[in-house]
Amino acid sequence: MQTRQLNYIVEIARQQSLSGAAKILGVSQPALSQFLAAEEKDLGVSIFFSYQNKLYPTPAGMIYINAAAEMVRIKEQTYRKIRSYRATALKKIRIGVSDPVSGKLVAKAVPIVFGHYPDAAVIPVRGTNAWLKDQLRQGKLDMAVLGYDQAQVPHSGFYQFAKRELCVLIPREFRLSYPLVESSQDRELIPIGELKNFPFILPEPDMLERKIVDELFSEAGFIPKVIYTASDLYVTLELTNAGFGISFLPEHLAGQADQAKTRIFSLIQRPSAFCGISMKMKNEPDEVEQLLIICILREAMKTEGDSLLYNGDSRRLMELYAGEEGYLWTQNSLNI
Repeated sequence: MQTRQLNYIVEIARQQSLSGAAKILGVSQPALSQFLAAEEKDLGVSIFFSYQNKLYPTPAGMIYINAAAEMVRIKEQTYRKIRSYRATALKKIRIGVSDPVSGKLVAKAVPIVFGHYPDAAVIPVRGTNAWLKDQLRQGKLDMAVLGYDQAQVPHSGFYQFAKRELCVLIPREFRLSYPLVESSQDRELIPIGELKNFPFILPEPDMLERKIVDELFSEAGFIPKVIYTASDLYVTLELTNAGFGISFLPEHLAGQADQAKTRIFSLIQRPSAFCGISMKMKNEPDEVEQLLIICILREAMKTEGDSLLYNGDSRRLMELYAGEEGYLWTQNSLNI
């Protein structure tokens, strides 16, 4: 960022003479005089006028000098920040994400965090729910967006934002012979035991959704006929749309099913995954981590709809940042 010539004009105004400015700047007076003459010629106006052997800015010169001083100030401030940025170790926040939904929540939060803390780097790490929990336990992640079944929801260090019910997707060509149990909103309830003779498309064994449905199968007393296991729930959705088998998907994905080809049911047990941000063991979030968490919570508020469910930790953090709402969430707050 070249501001050398802007410094010339600012220093002439400060010293009120060419000789004084030349001495401070370390250039010859004739060279400085030639520069000023050329600049005034380009502008078509005088920048200074002489009075009693001193140089004073003209009205046009004041506009030039003020702008030049501001640009020099911005350069110096920018370089100070860059030097500080390089001198100080980057704060790196490694955050685990297990699916595209949680990945999107984190991605939306990153610009706000970077706007307030340009020396912080948020590094998403993709993996399965089980693998991310293990990485968190080992301290290899600072936090992770995770899901838990009801029995395993952490009592502390967990900022919950959703309760996602697992729904049953059944291809319409599968003929069901049971009577409907009751209605639940716009979905019918079905007992899992009525599905034991059908083929299933299930998540991989190390996924949270698989753990939940395996417990349901165990309670129902039968081993399902699994024709396909998928590590990506979107693959599961498309295979069900294509009529290959029955699947279990969170509400937000089940709602994307082709309802001309599939029917969506709730299970009588209403199994759910409780989703939120888990911190590294015995680790309280610092101010940068707090901002990242609050940004994820705020973004979840927009996307989760009826499944939004804060716990105590989430509510406390939301209350802490409540007074800064207008400051944090506007583009104008991203000054760096």
